Amino acid sequence: MARVVRKKLFARKRPCQFCLSDKPVTYIDYKNEEVLSRLVNLQGKILSSRITGTCAKHQRAVALAIKRARFVAILPYIGPVKKEKDVKKEVSVQNN
Repeated sequence: MARVVRKKLFARKRPCQFCLSDKPVTYIDYKNEEVLSRLVNLQGKILSSRITGTCAKHQRAVALAIKRARFVAILPYIGPVKKEKDVKKEVSVQNN
């Protein structure tokens, strides 16, 4: 029986969003919830660089920033990140 040889198709790596910006990012601020919440999944886990496309240098900085944001209670350790819209809806429902 002959072996079938298949070519491996590789997906193109996504470019790092921090390296591509006009001014290269040297520090990722842990207080910037908007950016950090995009790099965390619904369970609160840090997304891998394979999924987000960040380079190794910035992935280490992202991980450190997320850990700091969790410690200061800007991001939750587990569970979805609540947006301001969701909080306003909850408050309006409770007041009624």
